[in-house]
Amino acid sequence: MRKKIITVLLATAVVMPASLSAKDIDDIYREGYDLVPASINTAARENNISFYRNNQIILLKPNPKGKNTRPVPFTATIKENGDLGKPKLSKELSKLGITGTVAYDSVGGKMYFSRYNRMEKDYALYETSMLKGKWSEPVQMDIEGTGSKRGTKGFMHAAGWNYKTVGLSGFKNPSIAKNGKRVYFTAKLRGKDYANVGATDIYYIDQKEDGSWSAPQNVGKNINTQNKEDYAFCVGDTILYFASQGKGIDIMKSKLVRGEWARPVNMDQPFNSPLSDYNMIANDKFIYLVSTRNSKGKDDIYLFRKQPDPVVIPPPIPIEPEPEPDPVLEKVRQWHFVLFYFDFDKDVLTEEFTRQFKELVEEMKQFPGETFEVAGHTDQRGSYKYNQALSERRAEFVKNLLVQEGFPADKIITVGFGKRMPVIADPKTEDDFAQNRRCEVRILSEEEKEELLKSQSVSKNKSK
Repeated sequence: MRKKIITVLLATAVVMPASLSAKDIDDIYREGYDLVPASINTAARENNISFYRNNQIILLKPNPKGKNTRPVPFTATIKENGDLGKPKLSKELSKLGITGTVAYDSVGGKMYFSRYNRMEKDYALYETSMLKGKWSEPVQMDIEGTGSKRGTKGFMHAAGWNYKTVGLSGFKNPSIAKNGKRVYFTAKLRGKDYANVGATDIYYIDQKEDGSWSAPQNVGKNINTQNKEDYAFCVGDTILYFASQGKGIDIMKSKLVRGEWARPVNMDQPFNSPLSDYNMIANDKFIYLVSTRNSKGKDDIYLFRKQPDPVVIPPPIPIEPEPEPDPVLEKVRQWHFVLFYFDFDKDVLTEEFTRQFKELVEEMKQFPGETFEVAGHTDQRGSYKYNQALSERRAEFVKNLLVQEGFPADKIITVGFGKRMPVIADPKTEDDFAQNRRCEVRILSEEEKEELLKSQSVSKNKSK
């Protein structure tokens, strides 16, 4: 039984380059990348994103200067780092009556989209062509079985009723495959010829030699269920990404096996979250999706950004102690206390090891006036950025406990090493991971103290 599902398919129909494969989408962005919110997100809903010409995307959202909340098309330029430039209201696209995502065919110079048809009182697919740098007046796509038709009875005999029979309609969210010769879309089609399974199904049409389109074909029961399936996006004509709506929205994936789409799998993190994730689009450089994660139920745009290369910090060069007549001073310089363990993803001590704090306090009292370093560490799970912040919080937590025991705050310097200095480099068990979640406390010499404070000051200035 499928876990929450509604719509995630890579939802804009651009003719994708041959270099973009399933691996580019499924695997590359799982390691070494973070899913971050786009800088253009606002309190309004940003959704229905689609790739567009001139390195732009189209998104729909209410016009902040408008008189209503009806979504209208904006365009935003894709920056070198993948983030999006300030959205600009597109008057040209607004005239087309676009609803939902668009299918931009960069090769054929066409664009397919859904808009409301007043005669049919439902949504239909339209197309427009690029002529002299501008989009032509939209015309309804010539799809077999669609469009209103004249009835068999004469107007006078029928007294004006049933003069036209309404054809197939209710098409939304098109996407392109097979070099622009196939279009996938979402609909709920009446009639057993169209084998509608659930609330909405995914269908496809193929372009004929005369430029018209074939009758809609259902992609099959492996894809379509009693749930709402939507936003189909095909990669290499062998991988189909789509969304299915049950209790929530998740991205699904199916492979073409012997001419049929196999049973789909529910994609895991980072593509899906406990909340709604959908409308994912991808090219050979970037991936974007719409999600309600961390947005209080509002739809925001997210993108994958490569993590910075890890900073390699060489181990400290051991400083040979100078000869000292007092053996106690020699002991002070070499004193080192380890083993403050933490639960996974937590910055507070476990109950099991709280007793070690008392031992630490008693030992530190033997060295009055000394300056101590409290270094936080994490295990290897999670991003570098997140673990860096977590290790710093752990070190600060231990410092606060020591201050409460009477140690001067200015005599305790904290530092976080994230996951860069594990005790066990290749952990296999939870106990192995636990040994990497620790704090280490040692005495600093005056030279070490000055160097550490200087490096922290430089880091703070860079971050401003």
